[in-house]
Amino acid sequence: MIKIAFVSLNSLDQVIVRKFICALLTLLICMSELYAQESILDRRVILYKKKYKTKDILESLLPEQGVKVAYHDNIIPLKKEIEFGKTKETDVKDILSKICHNENLDYAYLNGQLMIRYYDRPENEYKYSISGLVEDAASGEALIGATVYIKNIETGLATNGYGFYAFTLPKGKYDLIVSFIGYHPISHAIELNKDFQFNFQLIENSVQLANVVIEEQELFDIKAQNVLLSSNKLDMEMAGQIPYIAEVDVFQSSMLLPGISNVGEGVSGVNVRGSASDANLIMLDEAVIYNSNHFFGLVSVFNPDAVKDVEILKGDLPAKYGGRTSSVMHIRQREGNENEFHLSGGLGLITSRIMFEGPILDGNANYLLSARSTFWDLILRNTKSPTLANSRVSFQDINTKVKFNVNNKNKIYFSGYFGADANQFGIDALQKWGNRVLSVRWNKIHRGKHFMNVTSYFSQYEYRVIEESESADFVGTSRVSDLAVKFDMTSYYNPRNIFEYGGDVVAHMMNPGERVPGIGSSENFVKLNNELGLEPSVYLTNERHFGDFSLSIGARYSGFYNTGKSDVYIYEAGQEKLLETRVDTISAGDKEARTFYHNLLPRLSLKYQLNPNMSLKVGHFASVQYMHLLSNTLSPASSDLWQISGKYLLPTTMHQTTIGLYQYVNRFDMDISLEFYYRKIQDVVDYKNGADLLFNESIETEILIGKERAFGMELFLKKKFGKLTGWLGYTLSRSERQVDGELKAERINNGEFFPTNYDRTHDVAITGIYQLTPHLSLSSSFVYYTGKPFSFPTSKYEIDGLQVPHHPNRNLDRLSEYHRLDIAATLNLKKTRKNGKERRAESSWVFSIYNVYARRNAQTYYFRESEEQPGVSVVEKLSVLGTMIPSVTYNFRF
Repeated sequence: MIKIAFVSLNSLDQVIVRKFICALLTLLICMSELYAQESILDRRVILYKKKYKTKDILESLLPEQGVKVAYHDNIIPLKKEIEFGKTKETDVKDILSKICHNENLDYAYLNGQLMIRYYDRPENEYKYSISGLVEDAASGEALIGATVYIKNIETGLATNGYGFYAFTLPKGKYDLIVSFIGYHPISHAIELNKDFQFNFQLIENSVQLANVVIEEQELFDIKAQNVLLSSNKLDMEMAGQIPYIAEVDVFQSSMLLPGISNVGEGVSGVNVRGSASDANLIMLDEAVIYNSNHFFGLVSVFNPDAVKDVEILKGDLPAKYGGRTSSVMHIRQREGNENEFHLSGGLGLITSRIMFEGPILDGNANYLLSARSTFWDLILRNTKSPTLANSRVSFQDINTKVKFNVNNKNKIYFSGYFGADANQFGIDALQKWGNRVLSVRWNKIHRGKHFMNVTSYFSQYEYRVIEESESADFVGTSRVSDLAVKFDMTSYYNPRNIFEYGGDVVAHMMNPGERVPGIGSSENFVKLNNELGLEPSVYLTNERHFGDFSLSIGARYSGFYNTGKSDVYIYEAGQEKLLETRVDTISAGDKEARTFYHNLLPRLSLKYQLNPNMSLKVGHFASVQYMHLLSNTLSPASSDLWQISGKYLLPTTMHQTTIGLYQYVNRFDMDISLEFYYRKIQDVVDYKNGADLLFNESIETEILIGKERAFGMELFLKKKFGKLTGWLGYTLSRSERQVDGELKAERINNGEFFPTNYDRTHDVAITGIYQLTPHLSLSSSFVYYTGKPFSFPTSKYEIDGLQVPHHPNRNLDRLSEYHRLDIAATLNLKKTRKNGKERRAESSWVFSIYNVYARRNAQTYYFRESEEQPGVSVVEKLSVLGTMIPSVTYNFRF
């Protein structure tokens, strides 16, 4: 009880005090009303279902939990369904907002009463979504990177890796233009007054489009282009016409792009912007591939018939990608024709392949199955050379994919790859290896503007060596297996505001090596402890567009936990790590044997559209790699070992900054890009001279830790239309390494920077395709690059009568420059015969010549004692493919 007494106040003072008290009481009443309003709107409501009708919410759900809402039946859409998803509870405010969304309604708390009332909502406050897929009309295949452009607001976007697009826009009428290179564009007018899901089917264009149409289509692509730098999409149709030694190949095509080079002729591996081959994240339908090559690196594991899309990222890595430091190469397999059965394949001198595809389960699913092999084993066995007759070069692989159309919002995919290789030269050991990949993916479109992808995969790479010589009879194996779960979500809140977020967990199960000697063998039994590493990560990216300015900002938080299943050896402080300096052992499983690393990795890209055909981009990203390919040879081999980070083998981290200028020239119908980059890499792995890595339980005694820097310029010109098409790529770059340990034995070249094995000053690739007739095309490619670094000996010494060259420094010399010319002709047989009857199959012949002028490019030099002059050393050049190699392939499709 508040008592107020007026003491010695005149009438004027009394009036003032009364007014003050009234104002105070009014304020208290308003505050109590506001508190009551906030209290009732914030009250938690338990949800028993994922979906409710408005009537059920207002008449039962809210009243049963103590919330009463006043409303008039005539203005409330009582049959409207409200979705809550998997949420178990929410607040009153959220429920009322969902009821009033896109309706002439609003809610308020007045005079102690919560009510829904009429509200004359402006047109621009109504928000609806339109989403769906862009597909090939004939096969039903999703078209990745197709452009969906809204003419009214001059805004567009490209479909994602599953052909999905989504817009959230104000209520109104819009004109959509959907286009994709090689297909007829579609114009579609829509009145957006509710949420729409609409799939577009594009018809393939079998004839050349008029120039004016092409220019207009290119304009849409530019407005919808990705904010990221250095992203490339391989045009598989164009790539199918350039020369190859065997068949259309993803890796051989990518090496004609600037910044991407092969490790060496006839060997596996790809180097990107001066980084090691193991720094590339190579994926097949989201699953990691550890060895991507067949046939000495001349054929990749990706069957061209089964490949739909190839995405290469080397300037900016989106936050959803991690685990490698240099680049991403994501290959997506075709889904198979969902309308009709087809049989296709090819017969060649090196490889032959066959593929089946078609619908199953009454059209609710479709499949693809392809197989490929080589017949070189048969060729070698019938040669007159005893060495070649005892050699073996073979590979086989199988690709498979099945897609289930659960409904218009849910699709499930099963993908698989199985490969096996076997190589043996003369009396050398037989080497066998192969990849096995299984993955299952679930795509879901949620509320029209959210696209979800959940992937689980198993990937395994196994290597086996079989040595049957009398002195060393043994079987050695090594294996790396991954089991992973990934979650990715993309939310298209509006065309200028897109979020990507998600995470993954990868379990790396390692069998570093096991050697089992044969009966009577001089080799010892070796069994290295298995290892287990867990790699969890989460990421978030937001892409925003502000007029001509675009921004993509994100981060990836990555961790790695080595569970310590192997022994860890301790060495004497201040001494070189050798077996003689080992002082203690931490047993496998002990707490001290475990290690944990974590990193926060920023990703940033900026784009400014200077004019409709020109843009300027700047980007920076950081990445970390916990898996290492251990190899002390100049080129990676199938026998190289994968190892996880631990106490001595540190994670490798990289920071890269790129700036680029991009121009589309209407007059010449040409894309031009100029990029400059700088990358800094920490904790890279190097090796002591003569390091022994195979079946070594103390691998830390053979490795060194250093750092790298790489910088360069890349110029790319590409002409995509007309009778003459092709591209030119030029790279000017430098890649250097420094190994400067505390001890002299832990330094290379006295701790100074020296060129890496994959450093190339100049790299030029020119590719041209000329459509001579509608059925005949001619093509050629010319490659030139600076010889890779090499170490020439400065002296020699003698051991047991043998001369051994001495190499005091590394990579201070170079091999001779490399250049090669390839040519090809592709003849597409007419669909109708001379007698007017149609052929049963579409078919073509591809004739090619690899290394036309038989250039003997040096892969390496080796030194031996002269037979004519004992004591004198002579230099021999090793050329892997130093001759002209013709090839012919017949392709067919029923």
